Amino acid sequence: MYWRLKALAFRGLDLPGGAHVHYFLQRHVTKNWPRPAKTLDALAGIARRVVEDYARHVGGTPTSVLEVGAGRDLAVPLALRRLGVTQVISSDVERLGKLDLIQHAADRILAGQVKLAGWDDLERFGVKYLAPHYVGPDDEQVDCSCSNEVLEHVPADQLATLLKGLRAVTKGITTHSIDYSDHYARSDKSVSRLNFLRFSDEEWRPFNSGKQFVNRLRHSDYLRLFREAGFAIMEESSVAGDPPADLRVAEQFRRYDPPDLFAIKGRIVAA
Repeated sequence: MYWRLKALAFRGLDLPGGAHVHYFLQRHVTKNWPRPAKTLDALAGIARRVVEDYARHVGGTPTSVLEVGAGRDLAVPLALRRLGVTQVISSDVERLGKLDLIQHAADRILAGQVKLAGWDDLERFGVKYLAPHYVGPDDEQVDCSCSNEVLEHVPADQLATLLKGLRAVTKGITTHSIDYSDHYARSDKSVSRLNFLRFSDEEWRPFNSGKQFVNRLRHSDYLRLFREAGFAIMEESSVAGDPPADLRVAEQFRRYDPPDLFAIKGRIVAA
């Protein structure tokens, strides 16, 4: 029941002023911000994996990287700079970035070597923050593009457009980590990470608010969309979860093979 109440609360946050309320709750009630050192270290690991993917498939270190879905503290772009990427473009469809949170992340990831008094300081450091911004073919070309647990939040039609934009601006590889699971299960342990597969699109719509939207696409759907955007898949993998014994899958999902249907996370590297 808790996840249903949370879904109702998220619908309220879609109202005018909801974004400010959401951030206030995240910062002062749930204490999600600023992020703890352990989480920042993990995000630095994500950045390292991006650089390693590039080295494996292209060679060397990318000079420029575009990250889609910057979030509030730009931890991954900061870590990419530390790893030798000269220019990082951090893009988001909403302007969520907060300078004090970025400084907090920099203090951990960059060992306090960078002080950011304003957005100009961030850009001089080598991180360009574009928000609100939708990636498109007229954007600046980059060696590499990436995202971390972002693509699952993009509606399918918009995802197709985004991937075509990434294909147009990416000279080397694009690399993405995707969370295929029911995000309500992160805070409500009474439901499985595959709980949302019980519902048709119509049944799920009341629970799928803007602040907690997930597209529920499966791994094979992403592979198809990447290919339709003009990418060649270089690497792909997914990890299946354990469905509960009483899970009755909605009709629209029954065409998927079990490993694909029950995937809870995946990675795609394409060029």
